[in-house]
Amino acid sequence: MGNIRVLPEVVASQVAAGEVVERPASVIKELLENSLDAGASSIEVEVRGAGTALLRVTDNGSGMDREDALMALERHATSKIMTAADLASVQTMGFRGEALPSIASVSEFTLRTRTEGASAGTEAVLRGGKLVAARDAGCPVGTTIEVKSLFFNVPARKKFLRSPATESAHLDRAIENVALAFPSVALVYLRDGREIHRLPSSSLAARIGDLFGAEDRAQLLEIAPFERDGVRVHGLVSRPGVTRADRGRQFFFINGRAVDSGFLAAGLREAYRQMLEPGRHASVVLHLEIDPREVDCNVHPAKREVRFRRGSVVRDAVHEAVAAALREARAEWLRPVQAHIAARVARGPEAMPRGGQHQPELPRTPAPPPEVRPAEMVAPVAAPASAPALSPQRTSSAGEFRLIGPLGPRYLLLEGAEGLVLLDRAAARQRILFERLQRGVDGGAVAAQRLLMPAVFELAPRWHEVVAENLGALASSGFAIDLFGGHSVKVEAMPDFLAGRDPQRVVEDFARDFLAEGPSRNRATLNDSVRRAVARLARDAPEPADERAQHALVTQLLACELPYCDPDGKPVMLQFSWRELDRKFGRS
Repeated sequence: MGNIRVLPEVVASQVAAGEVVERPASVIKELLENSLDAGASSIEVEVRGAGTALLRVTDNGSGMDREDALMALERHATSKIMTAADLASVQTMGFRGEALPSIASVSEFTLRTRTEGASAGTEAVLRGGKLVAARDAGCPVGTTIEVKSLFFNVPARKKFLRSPATESAHLDRAIENVALAFPSVALVYLRDGREIHRLPSSSLAARIGDLFGAEDRAQLLEIAPFERDGVRVHGLVSRPGVTRADRGRQFFFINGRAVDSGFLAAGLREAYRQMLEPGRHASVVLHLEIDPREVDCNVHPAKREVRFRRGSVVRDAVHEAVAAALREARAEWLRPVQAHIAARVARGPEAMPRGGQHQPELPRTPAPPPEVRPAEMVAPVAAPASAPALSPQRTSSAGEFRLIGPLGPRYLLLEGAEGLVLLDRAAARQRILFERLQRGVDGGAVAAQRLLMPAVFELAPRWHEVVAENLGALASSGFAIDLFGGHSVKVEAMPDFLAGRDPQRVVEDFARDFLAEGPSRNRATLNDSVRRAVARLARDAPEPADERAQHALVTQLLACELPYCDPDGKPVMLQFSWRELDRKFGRS
């Protein structure tokens, strides 16, 4: 008896603070949300000592009178909801009524605020959650909150904070979230007396440039406003071929709230399918507007995670909006290519290859590959001067580049208006073959060559299982394979581009590549994995040695759906801009 008791108010407040205030960045997030809910159009944030010494947020919002200022420091006090039913349609950033008292319980806390028309403002000072003073104060309209000595009374919590550099990075992320969620709000960010950002009110695209730089902004595509089943999507995504090693530039917002969601990430991955190298990630700033009744933002104490009533609808909306932007970028990139090829074809027979030699041609290639001389223009450059990888951007006909010739055993060197371009011939061939196989699966014909004598051989058990599970996808890729009892298989035909290769080596290489890739069991992704593995089988084919064959490779590559990356998402072309070369030679 007597083992259960009500916690003292101070202890209860510190327990609540443990849910809301994980680190200094949590404090900044809560205070900024309050400023936004107060209608602020300008906010200044100052931090010192990675947020443990000082966190100050000043806004020009509506402010509070004395009564509301003191009531806001009470637990579970809020102006944003009245009943439990209001939780189903929350439209404000903050609503729990726990942030200010929880923050005040673990810090030295000062609030200054004044409403429009009031002759004096209010200052409330708390230490460890206890009110020390409440008095009149001179201050501008709006609210200023200072949080000093964070976790001074809970040293165990302070001990578990990470290094100052890590905590500062979390603070930076909190500022970036608000800056990108509300680009119309002017924002100033000071850290240890140094101005990090001074961001004027602007559009989302301009805000990204102000926040991350003009070069990073140039790598992003704007998503045309898109709506599906009540989900509205807009924002910017990175061009194909422009990737990062981490997800640090992925920002998702639901009704202005920064969130983490597997549904949103899945929709983005599906849109970039085949465009991302394993371990690389696209950049995105994506805003979704959804009926508040369709999303539950009351799942996590810090409101980082959300739950959707129709998660698949949200995922599909993200997928379609991003995919449409990528398709439009590709169309703009290929438009001058197709116009150039069409113009050459229109010149008549003299523009076609000489000598009567047969030029292999992929299905749906816009035109047979014309003859090329070293100084002849053949295709447009597709990246801005600052881009490390060739990404799709529309250029004029003056932006075409010319084939210079081979560079070592693997690359082709081209010159363009923006700089030098290196093309990986093996990666280009894999992209061409992959899309050739893709078209065969979609209803076209994949040319196959029947073996003079069927090849029968035994495979390792795991390799045999892979082949057995993917007989249909292999058949659509040009193989004719039957299971022949035990772990044996019989190969009667292979794709024509593998003519002359040892059937057993081909099938074993396929199984090895397929297993190394670790494909998804989603059927569409599974078939893509088969086609990627088959396309890689051509990596040992001899490189095109003569100029006409090299030109044919470039022309066929540019006719592909995704010419700028191989089937694994690795770049096919890299550009070195004139500006970059000038800088390396000291001429900038």
